[in-house]
Amino acid sequence: MKTLDRYVLRAWTGAFFASALALVGLFLISDLLAHMDDFFSARDVNRFSLVLRFYGVRLPLFFVWVAPMVSLCAMMLTLTRFARSNEIVPVLVSGRSARRFLAPAFAGSAMVSALMFCIDEKVAPGVAEEFRETERAIKSSRNSEQVVVSDRAGQDWIAEKYRSEADTMDKVLLVRLGDDFRRVADVRAETAEWRRSQGGWLLKNGVETTYGATQRRLERRPIPPEGLLVKSDMRPQDIEESHQVFRMATLSQLERNMREFPYQPFWRVQWHAKWTMPLSNLVLLLIGVPLLMKSGSRNVFAGVAISLGLGLVFFGAVLAFLDAGNSGRLDPVTAAWFPIVLFGAVGVAMVDSMAT
Repeated sequence: MKTLDRYVLRAWTGAFFASALALVGLFLISDLLAHMDDFFSARDVNRFSLVLRFYGVRLPLFFVWVAPMVSLCAMMLTLTRFARSNEIVPVLVSGRSARRFLAPAFAGSAMVSALMFCIDEKVAPGVAEEFRETERAIKSSRNSEQVVVSDRAGQDWIAEKYRSEADTMDKVLLVRLGDDFRRVADVRAETAEWRRSQGGWLLKNGVETTYGATQRRLERRPIPPEGLLVKSDMRPQDIEESHQVFRMATLSQLERNMREFPYQPFWRVQWHAKWTMPLSNLVLLLIGVPLLMKSGSRNVFAGVAISLGLGLVFFGAVLAFLDAGNSGRLDPVTAAWFPIVLFGAVGVAMVDSMAT
């Protein structure tokens, strides 16, 4: 490695660790403040020990979530430092292109992408059980909002609220799908109570509707006064763990879930997202570096503004597409890959046209 490459890599590495410390620390503090009431209301536990356990298993995940912004901020700080010390123009005048000049920083960012994948594939699933235990410790008395769970019988359960103390869902919509993934019937009920001894949920105060092959309504009948018992392998624990933060899985586990739940798009979206999220780290740089170079700003605050604005637009689009894929409005491949391909193509074009 040439002397200039080592110099750029050292500058980027220092900026990366500073950015990581700042952003992960900010993320941790904001999350701690958001959960402060939960920690104080936790019972029969050492609260200080709980906080350490809670964030000990989350630090790797926090890093994965903020790593793309960390890489972009590190590049911004590196360019700002070089601009302030008038080091960029002499390098360009010497015949070295901006792309070649920043190649060590891009190589470092590629290593960060590989680290993101390793943490997501190896570390996160390994701490999943500890993650669940600490989450339950602070949410034992809280309700779950907006429940969306599928069971192995192909039934989709949607509810406005789940009350853990009563093992009851409120404002329930149960959708039954056929072999062709078309709706066969649905049940709307005010409540659904878990009946362990009967292996199912007792739905009360609602209406059951059946549909034909063309999705035309065939019959609509009220639920009997004694309720409608629906057999299901979905347990209260499955509802508590239905939030996406609990669904940390390896590629092989995701593939198994894709086979077991072929009608649930979430697992297919997550399988593709395993590959696309690390790439988002590089895509963000492909767009961000030309913008930062073009601005020519030596002001750190201006660089931060550009980085944050770009990050909000990019990840807003990524999350919107993933949400559409999880809900079935978009094909899983399109939901996971389209923003990466679109922004990546724009980024490559911007880097290619970058002044040298």
